[in-house]
Amino acid sequence: MTPALQAESPCAADAGSDWVASYRTSGLAVIPGVLPVDRLDRIARDMHCAYTRQLERLGLPAAAWSGRASLLQNMEQLLQADLKAYLATTRHSARLASLQQLVVSDTVLSIGSALGLQAASLPTSPVLHVMGDTLRIPGGYHGVATHQDWPVVQGSLDAVTMWFSLFDVTPHTYPLQLIPGSHRRGVWPSCITEHTCEVDPSCYDDEDFITATVSRGDLLVFTGFTVHRTAVKDCAGLRIAASMRYENTAEATFVERGYPCAYQRTVIRGAPLPGFPSIAQVDCANGLTD
Repeated sequence: MTPALQAESPCAADAGSDWVASYRTSGLAVIPGVLPVDRLDRIARDMHCAYTRQLERLGLPAAAWSGRASLLQNMEQLLQADLKAYLATTRHSARLASLQQLVVSDTVLSIGSALGLQAASLPTSPVLHVMGDTLRIPGGYHGVATHQDWPVVQGSLDAVTMWFSLFDVTPHTYPLQLIPGSHRRGVWPSCITEHTCEVDPSCYDDEDFITATVSRGDLLVFTGFTVHRTAVKDCAGLRIAASMRYENTAEATFVERGYPCAYQRTVIRGAPLPGFPSIAQVDCANGLTD
């Protein structure tokens, strides 16, 4: 753990804790051991279930659940067998109820309360960040470049991002890197890219960043204006992390602007698969077969 990120108190609701002071001054803090490991295991198991079912659909053998290694094995096999199915399954994993339940748990919401969020709101669903040297998508996402979260959300000015990993994060398993104090400079010069709003590289040096190596159960919190990126140099293995943005319904400018949200929901009407489902398929899925 980088010393500047270490918090001494795991009490999420204690507004006098050292992690709150670190958050205010540095724009970031780590709260150690605040997330139940069994909840993280449940999310990993549910992800394993999704990849397993897709492999079975393709007639391919799947590794039985045995932890991180079995999940990675099934992810690798599905990626090699069917890129479309792999991407769909990874996107689906971000919608798992076990993940949704954790990011709105009383423990997590109490952290937002300790930071002054009132009637905390969620601009979008959890974002799942899968990083692995054996899970690279040709021409696709492999780490997020240097950016801030607020410009792509544009909600309350005191919005909070909470980030955690299903497994331990070391300096060599794609940790987050952040610039302490960067939130005090407001919106940094940037340009829109395919995956984010990338900060102008002339505005920072590599030496400005500190690395967040967090253990399972630790929660990294940072402001919507804290500059951060994914470390990729000399990294390998598997990192599955999730992040969630929380906004303050009572923040004055957010109220004045009428609660804007850069994220928009799109619903596809009509039947994407003509003729599906049949009555027999509906009965089978609902346990009504004769």
